[in-house]
Amino acid sequence: MTSSPPNVTHAPSTETLARGREVQLLINIAEPDPEFQPFALTDEASLLDAVSTPPTEIARRLDAYFRGNLELNLALPLWRLVDAVKRLRPGWPDDLKPN
Repeated sequence: MTSSPPNVTHAPSTETLARGREVQLLINIAEPDPEFQPFALTDEASLLDAVSTPPTEIARRLDAYFRGNLELNLALPLWRLVDAVKRLRPGWPDDLKPN
């Protein structure tokens, strides 16, 4: 059995699962075609790293989905981007129905 390096802390599995769902939702918006979606991400990956969709198109798709210009920083790591969305849209993703 291998152990984690001393500087690695594991997040609780419920938080990992919840954020995984939210990260996947953002990826689905930025790049709807699963063929062009990443199969693995690091914890520092941003939407700009994850998909090849141009930043202006990602922003347009997110604005359409969220029905407003959230002025999100697409260079943020995905987990931090989830936090930013949740600050601007409390209750997301459960209370917002897609267009």
